[in-house]
Amino acid sequence: MDNSYSKISRAAFCGCFFAVFFLLMTSFPIKTLAYSWLYDNGKWYLYYTYDDPVENEWVDYGGNRYHIEGEGLMSTDKWFSDDDTGKTHYLGTDGIMQRNCYTASGDKFVGADGAELKSFDKWREEAKKSLKKVVSDLNRKVTVTSQQKEFLASLNATNAAFTLYDLNGDGYRDIIVINAETENSQVLDIKLWNSEEEEFYTVMELDFVSDETAELRREEQQGNVWMIVSKDMNDYNFFSMNIGDYDFTSVEHYYFDFNEYGDIVYYIDEDKVSASDWNTSLIHRRAETGKGIFANYHSMDDDSIKEQVDMYPSEDELQLFQEREAARE
Repeated sequence: MDNSYSKISRAAFCGCFFAVFFLLMTSFPIKTLAYSWLYDNGKWYLYYTYDDPVENEWVDYGGNRYHIEGEGLMSTDKWFSDDDTGKTHYLGTDGIMQRNCYTASGDKFVGADGAELKSFDKWREEAKKSLKKVVSDLNRKVTVTSQQKEFLASLNATNAAFTLYDLNGDGYRDIIVINAETENSQVLDIKLWNSEEEEFYTVMELDFVSDETAELRREEQQGNVWMIVSKDMNDYNFFSMNIGDYDFTSVEHYYFDFNEYGDIVYYIDEDKVSASDWNTSLIHRRAETGKGIFANYHSMDDDSIKEQVDMYPSEDELQLFQEREAARE
């Protein structure tokens, strides 16, 4: 009699439990990830069921990430914050969170995490500003003599050209401006990118009427950079910049002058040397500097500046800017 009562009690308890469980399940339905997309009037909407839209959520679907606004509307060409990452991410025109690309407007670049790669955008901003300043400086007719004024009448920034080239080997592209009218690519301006300060440092400047000419050379195997600054045929100043540095260091100065008797006196730095030693040492020093830097140079008009600065960065550059971005956080 007791055993039968116990079995009946357990059966009654189980029945009540499942009845309550069923009631709870039907009263508070659990949303599943069986999403349904709806395209209506040029816009996409996402639903759990036909009358239950996804709202104000980040959704992972088909290997991509989306942001859904109110009433199930898919976000497009917008920036939205993600509480989980603490970052603001960009949704492209297709609604997908973008990575390693420009926004639709092209004004910002998105990194691997879908957030703005601010360090790269800062480099772009400063590169354009620096190049436009060079253009402005070259277009100014600052003269000293009537001969210079006559000479400058036909010279302006259209006679110059620029390249974005990693000069000091730190992985970031620097700015080199040359006089495009010269055979030996006479250097007019060098600006190096300092990633810590996020600005370009001007390390040398010349203009069209300078009595000095500057030539850039690089040692073999992407070694140190040399700059040879010369005056006429009797003055050569050699400067070197080590990989990773941000300035040139004076190495050796070759020049000659005349004494009171009209004789030529040869100097290396401040030391008098014979003509033979002077010439031999100069030849060896020049050979040590390697070869000229080969790079593609571009006109300094607004379109060329924008095209080159906004060029898609290499994988190595992306990694550098991503690392810099992480250091800023």
